[in-house]
Amino acid sequence: MRKGLSIFIAILLVIIIIAVVGILSFNKQYKALLEDVDKEYALIEKIDMMEVQDGEYSYRFGKIPVVVDLIVIVKEHAITSITMNEQFSGPGYEALETIDRILLKQEVKVDAVSGATTSSKVIMIAAYKALKERDSHLR
Repeated sequence: MRKGLSIFIAILLVIIIIAVVGILSFNKQYKALLEDVDKEYALIEKIDMMEVQDGEYSYRFGKIPVVVDLIVIVKEHAITSITMNEQFSGPGYEALETIDRILLKQEVKVDAVSGATTSSKVIMIAAYKALKERDSHLR
């Protein structure tokens, strides 16, 4: 009976250690993501759409837990659509309204979706980089 209790306690300790390490690792990754997002978001400038040729421009940006891989389609110097190839975010934090705001305003830096600021910024950054670095991301 005593041996069984010792094994149970040992297993419980291992599970607790794994959980703590996982939480600490996740927090570290999330802080790194926030730093990257803040740095890249600050660099977003207005893009002269007259310089952007018709085409599909793709970009992937982010780190777990928020990642976006999207395609920006440009026709006649206007952003006509933005399609998500892949997106990782918490349920309810997709911030897909950001795409509608970009299309309506025809600028990649728009108001963030309330409650999904990081996801909104990641979408804006990916759209900006797709258009800004278009020569290397043209499909």
